[in-house]
Amino acid sequence: MKTTIYYFSGTGNSLKIARNIAERLEKCELVPIAKVWVQDQLASTSEKVGFVFPLYYFGLPKIVYDFINNIELAKSNYCFAVITRAGDADGAPLQQLANILETKMKKLNAGFFVRMPSNFVIGYNTVSEAVQKEFFEKAIDQVEKIINIIKENEENFQNKMNISERMNKKFRDKVYASDKSFYANENCTNCGICECVCPVNNIILKEGFPLWQHKCQQCLACINYCPEEAIQFGTKSLETGRYHHPEITVQDIMNQKM
Repeated sequence: MKTTIYYFSGTGNSLKIARNIAERLEKCELVPIAKVWVQDQLASTSEKVGFVFPLYYFGLPKIVYDFINNIELAKSNYCFAVITRAGDADGAPLQQLANILETKMKKLNAGFFVRMPSNFVIGYNTVSEAVQKEFFEKAIDQVEKIINIIKENEENFQNKMNISERMNKKFRDKVYASDKSFYANENCTNCGICECVCPVNNIILKEGFPLWQHKCQQCLACINYCPEEAIQFGTKSLETGRYHHPEITVQDIMNQKM
């Protein structure tokens, strides 16, 4: 049975999990959502389809929400989702996804959460490398269980009401303009990495310095992959560290849109 996993990842957590799952499934293809989400005709030909992405404001990232609404899944008979998150809050993403699939006469057969280190440095500080290692080790066990369920086409999701959808909708409605708080300080060396890693081409360089174009997804790739920590978000990020998955390179993130 052919499987396609569609993934979105700002700083590598979801990409790492997607890779780990894909490596253990036969005939599995990894497709970056950022590469295909604006196509006019989106359709999957796989019998089994997965979605791997991070939790954003208790729900779906806008890019994932738009993508899943647009994709045609007529040939798919088993759908699953794996969501990376930093804390314990579930939020509404699985319910949102299940509701969208229902409009396509499909169901979310299985849904999972995997805890990973937070990249949300515009609000919280990063954790130490030792704590990161603990996250990664626990994730291995979680992914193993997930793979076994997916291989056997097991049911592992029960839909339920969740008021977090309201909070997530407010986020999606305003996220494009959220980049107004980003800027590059005097540490900027005009390397252009921020422009390269932005999955939706929201950054252009003017005289070597980044300018945000107000179609932000708030994935935070730009701020977390900046080698000089020159990119800031208002004053919130001045006291925080930076994080991206240690096994996911700048090129890996760039490849999402290539």
